[in-house]
Amino acid sequence: MKRIVLLVGGVETLAYFSIQMGNEWKRMGYKVFYFDLEDERNSAKKLRRFIKPGETVLVTFNFEGLEKEAGVYREGIGYVWDEYAVPCYNIAVDHPYYYHERLADLPEKYYHISIDRLHEAYFKHFYPEFTHRGFLPLAGSKLEELCKLNTGKEDGKQSVEYPAERIRKPVEKKYNVIMTGNFTPTSFCEPYIHWINDEYAAFYQGIIDDIIAHPHRTVEEVALEHCEREMGENTYKDLRMALHRMIFIDIYVRNYWRREAVKVLVDAGIQVDVFGKGWDELTCGHPENMILHPQTTSEECLKAIAASKISLNVMPWFKDGAHDRVFNSILNGTVSVTDTSKYLCEELKEGQGVCYYDLAQIDKLPELVRKLLAYDVRREEIVRAGIPVVEEKHTWIRRAHQLMEWIEEDAGAAERKD
Repeated sequence: MKRIVLLVGGVETLAYFSIQMGNEWKRMGYKVFYFDLEDERNSAKKLRRFIKPGETVLVTFNFEGLEKEAGVYREGIGYVWDEYAVPCYNIAVDHPYYYHERLADLPEKYYHISIDRLHEAYFKHFYPEFTHRGFLPLAGSKLEELCKLNTGKEDGKQSVEYPAERIRKPVEKKYNVIMTGNFTPTSFCEPYIHWINDEYAAFYQGIIDDIIAHPHRTVEEVALEHCEREMGENTYKDLRMALHRMIFIDIYVRNYWRREAVKVLVDAGIQVDVFGKGWDELTCGHPENMILHPQTTSEECLKAIAASKISLNVMPWFKDGAHDRVFNSILNGTVSVTDTSKYLCEELKEGQGVCYYDLAQIDKLPELVRKLLAYDVRREEIVRAGIPVVEEKHTWIRRAHQLMEWIEEDAGAAERKD
C-alpha cells in the first residue's frame, strides 16, 4: 500500500490522532489524503482522483467514513471503498457494545482494531463474523512535535504545518491539578434506567450498584452475570443486543468515578482546574476549589497539561488498555495520577511517570496528591523516569509504524492469495 486516506472534520480529537499518524506516514514516504467531513463534496472529487486500486487503504477512528456519509456512499452503488476495493482499518476508541448498530452494512474489506485487550476479546466472541486485526492502544504526543493540518479550502491544497520550535522550553506550572475531559451527570442516565418499567429499572440499578461496589470489574462482566441470573442462558446474538442497550450503564459508571475523583480533591481543599463540558453541573461541598474552563482543542489541552503539576486521570473503564491522557501528561512533563488497568500497569510501573490510586479507596487520593504537590523534585524524578518509556513505545509515531506493519502484511497476504 502506498496511499492512505484519513478523516478530518468530524470529532476533533479523532482528527488530531489521524493527523499525528498521517504526519509520520508522510515521513515514511506514503502519500496521505485527508478527507474533510466538513467539505464532503469537494473531498469526494479529490478522493476519487487520489485512490489507486490495490495501492490505497483507509484508516479511520470510530467508523468515520463508514456511516454512509454522502461523500463516500451512494444509494444503489454503495461505498467508494468497495468500488475501488480499498481495505478499511477502523480503530474503535470505545467498547464494542457502543457500535452494535454501526457494525451493519460495512465495506467488504473491513478490519476492526481495539484499544483495549478486553474489548478485543469481547469483539472476537460477540462479532465473529468480522475480521479483528489487533490491539492498538491510544498514544501520546509532545507539544513540540505536534503537527496541524491546513485543509486548504481556499486554494484546494492540503499541507501539514510543523511546529516552529522543537526545543523544549521550560513551562510555568500555573495549575496544581488538572482534569481534562467532559463530565456527564449521572442524572442523564436516569431516563434510560427507567425506560421500560420498575422491574427493569431495579435490574439496571443492580448492575450499576454492583460495578460501583467492585470497580475493578468490567461492565460486561457484571452485566452478563446479572443477565444469566435473571434470564438464564442466551445466544451470543441476543446478549450482544442486550449489552448494546445498556451502554448508559457504562456512561453512568465512568462519570460516577470521574465525579468522585474531582469531588474528593476539591472537598479536601485541593484546587482542581477542569477543562471540558458539564463540570458546572457537578455538586460538591467546596465548589470554589473547582476552577471551570471551557471545552477546548487537543492542542490546547496539551498546553494546559504541560502547565500543570499533576494531571488527574480516571480511566473510561478501559480495564486492559490505556488512555492518551496518561501518555500526553508524561510526554509533556507532568505527573499522571491515574487509576489502574492491567495493560497500563504492565507498561508503566509505579513512579514511571505515573502514580496510581485505587478507585475502591478513593478517599486516599487527596493524601497522594498533597504529597506530590509538596515535593517538586520528586515530581520531576517521576516524570524523568517515565518519559523514555513513553517515547519508545507509546507515541502516535509508534502506533503509525505498528499499524503500517499490519497493513503491509495484509496486502502481501492478499497478493499471494490472488
